[in-house]
Parts: sequence; C-alpha cells; structure tokens
Amino acid sequence: MNLLSLLESKVYAAAAPVDKIEGIPVSSVNELVTVITNILIIVGVAVVVIFLAMGFIKYITSGGDKNAVDSAQKTLTYAVIGGVGLLIVYGLRTLLLNLLNAQSLEGY
Repeated sequence: MNLLSLLESKVYAAAAPVDKIEGIPVSSVNELVTVITNILIIVGVAVVVIFLAMGFIKYITSGGDKNAVDSAQKTLTYAVIGGVGLLIVYGLRTLLLNLLNAQSLEGY
C-alpha cells in the first residue's frame, strides 16, 4: 500500500430527507422560485400603490404650480410603469413555470 491509498477514502452520499422551512412550503427549486417571486410581486404592488397615492396627493396639493404638477405627473407615470413591470414579471414567471411543467403555488 502506498501513502496515497492510505489517505484516500470512499465517501458515499446519502439522500437526506428534505425538510420544509418553517412556514414556507418549499421542497423543490420550482417552489422556491415561486415563493420568492410571489413575495417580490406582493412587495412591488404595495410600493406601486404607495407611489400612486403619493402622486395623487402631490397633484391635488400642487395648487396649479407647474413644477409641482410636473413632479406629480412623473410620480404617477413611474408608478404606472412599475405596475406594468410587475404584470410582465408575473406573466414571465407563469410562462416559464408552464414551459418547465412546474407547479405554481398560487396560495403562497
């Protein structure tokens, strides 16, 4: 026996049971992607609603000032663009999951 064979040992991988993370039902990569994108979409919708409210408040309180009206219109425009972006993300996620024959977790 040489020195290298003494240092070498065989290692066998055992399939460990997959435990679900507490409160998040994740047992595959598809489910993890679905949960993460759902969280991002929910947070994104909340941000869009907040910016829409801020834009409307700016517009109402502008008092006819051209700079304030322009600022309010920009805020509203960016909020709408963000909402459309969220719809695109949702559509792409749904399309990719359908193409990969993955199951979506709509309840989470």
